[in-house]
Amino acid sequence: MYGGGGGHYDGGGGGGAANANSLFGGGGFMPSQSTAVPESSGLSKGRSAQTLLPLTVKQIMDAAQASDDKSNFAIDGVEVSTVRLVGRMLNKVHRVTDVQFTLHDGTGKIDVNRWENESSDAKEMADVNDGDYVIVNGGLKGFQGKRHIVAYSVRRVTDFNEIPHHFLHCIQVHLDHTRPKAQINASTATLGHTNQVRPFNNQVVSLTV
Repeated sequence: MYGGGGGHYDGGGGGGAANANSLFGGGGFMPSQSTAVPESSGLSKGRSAQTLLPLTVKQIMDAAQASDDKSNFAIDGVEVSTVRLVGRMLNKVHRVTDVQFTLHDGTGKIDVNRWENESSDAKEMADVNDGDYVIVNGGLKGFQGKRHIVAYSVRRVTDFNEIPHHFLHCIQVHLDHTRPKAQINASTATLGHTNQVRPFNNQVVSLTV
């Protein structure tokens, strides 16, 4: 799925990727259950909307409209506002007051905008370039039917173990929101709390999920 840079992530011969695909049907970490918000779901615009959620681009593109307000989205029945994405930076364009680029995480692409209001913002964006793997924290926005991220943090990945860790975290949160808690506990007991994967250069990495 990932290539280039100081290493690559292809699921270690299908180990990590196979586990992910078994939980996210449709290819590319797509939630196996509908992301539409059920009636009387009791969505809260408070805590749910403010929680930083680890997501994939495909989950964002498949997100349902949370309400008549077209700027609000919901994934797995949870209203989404602030998100974390991990992927490769492409097509970086530096403008007078902001930087725009495309983030590709293997499941899809999304446009990202990072305003440079302070000197620290400019320094942060000068540290990342096309081809770098980055961690993006920001707000999910919709405009004229197109979804994009307004980032408040863009950090270059220096430890490539952060990439599979992010996708495992996406799976964990997806299960938390879609499965009964008893079923989640049973799955955890079956898999064990710690799994060893070999995402980069055949180096064993222990990940707790």
